[in-house]
Amino acid sequence: MTTKLLLGFALLLSSQIAVADYAGWQHIGSLWILTTPEGADLPPTCSESDFPLLIRLNGSTFNFSEAEPGGEDLRFSDSKNAPLAYQIEHWDAAHATASIWVRIPLIKGNDRQRIQMHWGKPIAISESSGAAVFNADNGFCSVIHMGESLQDEVGSAAPVDAGSTLAPGIIGEGRHCMAGTGIACGEAIQSFPSADNAFSSAVWFRAEACGGTVLGWGRYATRLNGKTGDGNEVLVNIGSPPSLSWTSDGPGGANANTAPVLGEWCHVVATYANGTSQIYANGKPDGLRFHKGAMSLMDSVSMLIGGGRPRSYNFVGSIDEVRISKVARSADWIALEYQNQKTQQTLVGAPVVPGQSFAVSHEKLTVLEGESATITAQAGGALKVSWILDRGGVQTVVAVDRLAYQLAAGRVQASTSLSLQFKAVYANETKTHECPVTILEDIPEPVVALSAPPTWNGRDLIEVVPTITNLPALRAKGAATLSYKWTISGGAVIKAIAADRLFLKRSQYTGNITVEVAVDNGGAATLARTTIAVIEPQNDPWIERVPEFDEQPEDHQFIARDSSNRGTLFYNGTLDHTAEMVFLNVLADGKPYANETQQLTAKKGYAFTIKLKPGLIKYTVNFGTQTGGKQAVLRTVSDIVCGDAYAIQGQSNAEATGPNNGPPPEPTSYQSDWIRSYGNAHDGTPSGGWGRAVRTRLWGASGYGFCQIGTWGIDLARHLVERHKMPICILNGAVGGTRIDQHQPNPKDHADSGTIYGRLLTRIKAAKLSHGIRGVLWHQGENNQCSAAPTGDYDWKSYQQYFVDLSAAWKTDCPNIRHYYIYQIWPNGCNMGGTQAGDMVLEMQRTLPALYSNMRIMSTVGIVSPAMGRGMCHFDPAGYAQLATLMEPLLEQDNYGVVLKQAATAPNLKQAAIDDKTQTEITLDFGQPMIWNAASQASLYLDEKAAAISTGAAMGNTIVLQLTAPTTAKTISYLKGRDWNGTPEPLLRGANGIAALTFCEVPLREVEAAPLGYQVRTVEGWRVCLADALFRDQPQAVETALTLLQKQLAEIVRVVPANAVATLREVTLWFSAEYPGVPAQAEYHPAAGWLRGHGRNPAMEKGVEFTNVLTFARETERMPNFVLHELAHAYHDRVLSFQHPDVVGAYDHAKAANLYERVERWHGNGKPNTTERAYAMTNAAEYFAETSEAFFSRNDFFPFNREELKQHDPQIFVVLQNLWGVGL
Repeated sequence: MTTKLLLGFALLLSSQIAVADYAGWQHIGSLWILTTPEGADLPPTCSESDFPLLIRLNGSTFNFSEAEPGGEDLRFSDSKNAPLAYQIEHWDAAHATASIWVRIPLIKGNDRQRIQMHWGKPIAISESSGAAVFNADNGFCSVIHMGESLQDEVGSAAPVDAGSTLAPGIIGEGRHCMAGTGIACGEAIQSFPSADNAFSSAVWFRAEACGGTVLGWGRYATRLNGKTGDGNEVLVNIGSPPSLSWTSDGPGGANANTAPVLGEWCHVVATYANGTSQIYANGKPDGLRFHKGAMSLMDSVSMLIGGGRPRSYNFVGSIDEVRISKVARSADWIALEYQNQKTQQTLVGAPVVPGQSFAVSHEKLTVLEGESATITAQAGGALKVSWILDRGGVQTVVAVDRLAYQLAAGRVQASTSLSLQFKAVYANETKTHECPVTILEDIPEPVVALSAPPTWNGRDLIEVVPTITNLPALRAKGAATLSYKWTISGGAVIKAIAADRLFLKRSQYTGNITVEVAVDNGGAATLARTTIAVIEPQNDPWIERVPEFDEQPEDHQFIARDSSNRGTLFYNGTLDHTAEMVFLNVLADGKPYANETQQLTAKKGYAFTIKLKPGLIKYTVNFGTQTGGKQAVLRTVSDIVCGDAYAIQGQSNAEATGPNNGPPPEPTSYQSDWIRSYGNAHDGTPSGGWGRAVRTRLWGASGYGFCQIGTWGIDLARHLVERHKMPICILNGAVGGTRIDQHQPNPKDHADSGTIYGRLLTRIKAAKLSHGIRGVLWHQGENNQCSAAPTGDYDWKSYQQYFVDLSAAWKTDCPNIRHYYIYQIWPNGCNMGGTQAGDMVLEMQRTLPALYSNMRIMSTVGIVSPAMGRGMCHFDPAGYAQLATLMEPLLEQDNYGVVLKQAATAPNLKQAAIDDKTQTEITLDFGQPMIWNAASQASLYLDEKAAAISTGAAMGNTIVLQLTAPTTAKTISYLKGRDWNGTPEPLLRGANGIAALTFCEVPLREVEAAPLGYQVRTVEGWRVCLADALFRDQPQAVETALTLLQKQLAEIVRVVPANAVATLREVTLWFSAEYPGVPAQAEYHPAAGWLRGHGRNPAMEKGVEFTNVLTFARETERMPNFVLHELAHAYHDRVLSFQHPDVVGAYDHAKAANLYERVERWHGNGKPNTTERAYAMTNAAEYFAETSEAFFSRNDFFPFNREELKQHDPQIFVVLQNLWGVGL
């Protein structure tokens, strides 16, 4: 077979030397190869031999009816009639298209070369031969056109389809791959380049997703070659975010500067020769690297299309024209390939049409939006023709080598003018005809208004409904088919999207959320948005689980306690025989606890419900029958406990199964009867049922994974048991090396055991704990520090949304979850970060609690242990113990009534501000007392460059930095993964000793410099001026007041509409010493005149002054947000005016109706309530401020809150909604 093939090649090549006789062919046409500037534009130095030239035929320049049905009579020759080898890849006479490869002996740069095409001989036998065009003598090892009949034209590989499908290619047909599908080309290919020899790998692809290998060949040394250390591979990859590279199992490879565009065809060539690795993108050299002896390819290799190593198919998209060569193709060769093979190719013209006429069917053209029009042309004698669309000076070639073009107007938002040019290249000139085109707007875009409640309690189901106000006009134009894309920002909510509306099912956030919808009917999307003020109830009722009809307890079962401090034991079933009664006897530590009897139902059924007291108590249950006064025990269940249940989820540091995450040969693990788990954490099944929780079991041994909860899970549970005498159950579902997208549930089946989420949920449900999990602990993110998520972008950009979606599933399946406890990962964890993208993952984790009302976050950078260091991956036992110790106080505060003497949270930057005048002072507000560490200067960055800091100081909740010179920086960052050596020396800490969370690219907000005699701080975005005398005389009282101020302002940010908050932040807050003879108070100052007249600083005009520093805490007890009261005065004055008619009208109505003459007043501090005239009746200004307090927070006079205000005074309720912009 091989001998015959080589003989055929030899005969064919020898025949090319002679002149062929084409007298029997009825038709002949000339085609011109153009490497001049009006063609492929190759330099005069270009000279390429035996180049496979692609010729595309279409019906406007070639009459397919004149040729045989399959092109059997087609022949090619040079200008002297010497035959040229050719291959017909694609011939479709019905649709008048064809693709033919012709081997050209020599192509030179800046040249015109004529070849001839012959057709019209009915008795001709096809001479199409891929092996004649592509073979070893012009450098090819393998050429696969990717059509229906998968074959290697050279014969080296044996491609076998592995699930790909036919799809339009760049040249005829190509192949479409999904993840898990591709083409296997063999695992023992003998004729590819080997050792350190030269090669080229070329491929066209159109990617639909990022992250994958388009083409790979070679033999990976350590996995596919017996671990000999020999071998190498060539992988052509698309990265995430979109990027191009070719890589090897060694120093060979190069990265491209050009990023491929998803959905567009891209031509990439990887070359190697003499230590130089190069990559070409769309015909141009785009990256190189040199390393002597970089490649060590084996003589026998495998090859995969749509993936790299055998069976690792991961590319998603279309692939065409795969070529492997045993030479490093030159830059000119690669440029010729690209210019020739791209859709609007420039290298060769169509068959020259006889004649000399040059004309276009239209002088000008008007097309309605959404319609199309066809323009035809004549260009007799032209060597090449093209159509060019000019939009505002931007020219795009839209068609070549055809004499007709269909212009699709597409969608426009307004009538648009453009130009269509027809260009023809002749032997001595180039002719152009320009046709002005007007696209008339004819299809309206949807006009959208959103309807939604302005407020929401976060619990009742509400709808957000878009109204299309111009729907009749859309229908009249047949453009009423609409698509909707919803986004929610501001807070974590559980949602459901219907065809034409959004359902909001539950909120996990109190504050303002913004709902936005983008609606389109095929054109530009119309955006509509609305703001909803969410105020969750202070306490949620515990949702009871409905037991199964035959549910009965098991030995060693753990029953979760509920919010009433009781657990529920169900004993249900059906008796298989008759009895007068059935009984259930419950013993607590062997002593009687409960004894109940029941008569059987008509179907012999029974259902007992017993409330258990939690604590270090072991329950035994006896079930039996009672007949004739005699009892018979049918079943005994023992060792039941009642306590608190938690779930741990994440990746390997949440698994935490051993020292440095690798269990020793015989792992020792603390065990307790009071710490339990269920099922197998390793295989994710309920197998084994209940048992005492362990850190881990011996890897590979029977039972590995059973009741494993990890090192810090055991430590945390042990502490809670010891300190609060409460049994603890933990189910750990973490899986090492996983991204957050891999933790998402199957939306159609949350319990799908093929998912990480489903395996944990299956265990939780089997343990009857779906309504018993009260908290989730999360440590994950190391594998998200780059760009591996399926979004096709850096993982940090989607991290928060993935977590919001994940927590929505948790809250749906485990509705009594009260809190989420998350860890910010170690910077550059597992050496997978060390980049801006890695640092931003930590930033997304740091800011995640802002989307929740029930989330706690803890830093890990302050952990000190032998395993710590740069890029640390897994903690050791000492480190895991500290993970437990750090989070434990937060669980105690939330679940066990522990009142902490100081903040137990990791300092989390609230805001960064810079002095707007000197640009040399930066204030970092952490919202809790801080201490300054001079060594941390090296860990602070301005616009990603080391910050030039002269001094730093801690001032209460803030760190104040003095720069050595003014800066124009816009952002500040702390602790970069690439620079931090993993030691505690350069860390910022709170006064509680806990290391601050890292932050990245936090905007610097400009603030005014401090007035004389004052210090300035930024609290929740407000400029706060504090008199120096207060710091001197009452420093502790000032810090207490600032802490309480921060809490009140934080609530304002959560509950007041964002636009109004922005206005309120323009109000400066002043803290002054008490004035002699004047009661200490908070007051808004509308005018400077009054301030001057009373001997006060006129700079406080339009600001709020606090002289009640010493009584701030007591006043807060009585009036939980009196700061809001004063800021409401500012809003009333600065935005609305004190004479606003709506406010005055509501005030007059309330006064006339005596709504506030005798109302309840709350004094707080343990004092009894009184009945008196409301302070709101003082005047319209106090009425607005008092009712605003009730509307957004809590007032000290009735009505105390929003619901009471709505019922008691509906007129002002509506006024406040409108004036504050709630729901707008």
